[in-house]
Amino acid sequence: MKLSENFVLKNIAGATVVMPVGDAVGKINGMIKLNPSAKVIWESLEANKDFNGILEEMKNNFTDVDEATLKEDINYFLNKLRELEILID
Repeated sequence: MKLSENFVLKNIAGATVVMPVGDAVGKINGMIKLNPSAKVIWESLEANKDFNGILEEMKNNFTDVDEATLKEDINYFLNKLRELEILID
């Protein structure tokens, strides 16, 4: 899994957002605000972690959430990134 080079993670006014750059500017209008779990997933993808590596990061950051829920959250976000052509398999 690899993130498209046409999207960058930024911190704007205390919010974590993904902004399109280059060819993606016309595809996505505006920016995508990430919640804390989406930010962990994004940063894990930037670090070239696979699903299991992402899951470990999520477990470390969200100790009060069960593993099944974390897996669902990861899969949901990864699928959204694929739909938007932000994540390349």
